[in-house]
Amino acid sequence: MENNILASIQWLQLFGSTPLEIIATVSAILGVVLIARQNILGWPLGILWASISAWLAITEWQLVSDGILYLSYIPIQLYCWMVWIKRGAAVEQGAFVPQWLSQRQQQLLVVIVVLAILGWGLSISLLAEKVSWIPQPSLLWLDSVTTVLSFFAQFLQARKRMENWVGWCIVNVLGIYIYWIKAAPIYSFQYAIFLGLGIYGWIQWQRSQRFALAVAGNS
Repeated sequence: MENNILASIQWLQLFGSTPLEIIATVSAILGVVLIARQNILGWPLGILWASISAWLAITEWQLVSDGILYLSYIPIQLYCWMVWIKRGAAVEQGAFVPQWLSQRQQQLLVVIVVLAILGWGLSISLLAEKVSWIPQPSLLWLDSVTTVLSFFAQFLQARKRMENWVGWCIVNVLGIYIYWIKAAPIYSFQYAIFLGLGIYGWIQWQRSQRFALAVAGNS
């Protein structure tokens, strides 16, 4: 009996060592599952997760870029929520289904992302030197990569572009490593779950795209 209780406690710790971490983890997982299934209710859960994560990133882990990222998620996810509502109701624009960018757009996207990562990392480094209340950033470049990729992935997701899942998978792999070495195994475990959900979302959106193409071909 005692061993079962200890095992249960250990599993619960994977979801969070504090109530805030538990709420954030559950909200994040449910939110990603709903977005993968193209359910609009995933966005408010994402906003809740972002709010809690911003607080933890800045006050507990000194991950400045991630803290800024989480804070920015709040208006960004509100924007995504509104886009899905608008596009979902806009019959004249056709079915709102996942699509890939053109090859030229993908190449341009890669160039812009690389430049944005360089710009972000340098800006955060300089800001930390000039502003006293901002802590010295930890894992500056890894943190910058995940931050910038997350921005782009979020906006691509709002437009239901398939490339968003590629970005999220990269972010999640790096997130597993970052939070593990920051002694935050709960969030490392979260990102491992997100990696699996990112692959799941990719598969679900791909199926949706193929179904829409099949319907269009038969009409």
